[in-house]
Amino acid sequence: MKKTLIAALVLCAALVFTACGKKASQTQNTGTTAETKSTETTAQVSTEAPGNTGEFKILTGKVVSVTDNMKGITIANGSAQTVLDLNDAAVETSYALDQGVEVSVVYKGEISGADAKNAKILLVLDAQENMKTLEATGTVADQAMSTFTIQTEDGKELSFMKNNAEGLDSDVLGKADDDSNGSKAKVKVTYVSVTYDAGSISNYPLKVEAAK
Repeated sequence: MKKTLIAALVLCAALVFTACGKKASQTQNTGTTAETKSTETTAQVSTEAPGNTGEFKILTGKVVSVTDNMKGITIANGSAQTVLDLNDAAVETSYALDQGVEVSVVYKGEISGADAKNAKILLVLDAQENMKTLEATGTVADQAMSTFTIQTEDGKELSFMKNNAEGLDSDVLGKADDDSNGSKAKVKVTYVSVTYDAGSISNYPLKVEAAK
């Protein structure tokens, strides 16, 4: 009789421990699932322009719509649609800004998802994969109405389009002192490059400043 009672008690104890083990396992799995969902939600909400930490930043996306007066566009970047004010921007695209056209937008300030109120749009260009801001220092070798050329210390010549870049409204390029229209003024140019379908390259200055 005692043996039967002991066996029954052992069996009950085993059943209780098994049930507790299942509950603990279920609780642990549920916690993991909730944590994964939270991580995914955070990733979807974060829609800031990728890889931009410098003074000039670049956002690439597709044109969704353009205002009738061409003073504003909406572009799609991932899941975000951002409205951009072009009042102070130079539009230098080889295609019309129609729906579906891909563009790279150079700006200062901050764009976060659909919020561009703290951004100043500077340039709208043909979309470039992995566009970066570049710098070059040299002496002014030539000037024209719409372009200027510098010669770098290694003898390379770089030509730039004259646009609304910072510094170009001053005399930073100097005045020509010979027949080549070169002033020999030493400048540092911060710029971006666009390679077009035909293979030609244009350099667009963002800032031109005197260099020592």
